Amino acid sequence: MLSPELTTALKEWAVVQRSLLEGHQILLLRKGGLIEETGDFDLRARQFLLYPTYEHETERAGDLQPCFGQWLQEEEARKTAPSELRIEAAAEVTDVVQVEDREKLLTLAPQHIWSPQFIAGRYDWEPYKPVFVLLLRAYRLAVPVVLPVERSYGGCRSWIELSQPISTLGAVPAVSDEYYARRRELTLKLLEN
Repeated sequence: MLSPELTTALKEWAVVQRSLLEGHQILLLRKGGLIEETGDFDLRARQFLLYPTYEHETERAGDLQPCFGQWLQEEEARKTAPSELRIEAAAEVTDVVQVEDREKLLTLAPQHIWSPQFIAGRYDWEPYKPVFVLLLRAYRLAVPVVLPVERSYGGCRSWIELSQPISTLGAVPAVSDEYYARRRELTLKLLEN
């Protein structure tokens, strides 16, 4: 159950947010933001808003499985003005799993939109840092909220504190409880074996 209001937001590609909201995937990958205090990923909140980003998306189209190229173009077309931010999703983390073997994530390819190139890049960039998989329930907000982008939201960081709370009342889960439970169980088995 989501808190009625949230101010903490996690930055994520808009196309990945779409995949979460359409129920295609229930997982995110994290290694660490470039400006995080420790340089490592830190789960600051188990419930948060999703802050859609567009940085590096178009120049790294090869980081998506080819069948999701159209989604990338469509999300780019939906992008707000640079001075605005549209929040339309929230999420709740149910599990965090450190995954040392990249082959496990490649096996999960039907459950996410990332290409083998992207998975390899996550492991090869600063290979001494662990890769974490976050399993999460995504929720579509009842009404998208458009906010002005503030200077403090900028930079390559994972977490943002919005200057005003966003209501989650009426948010609808991307998938049913039963479907999420089955996907979660299967994903954990594949990751932990």
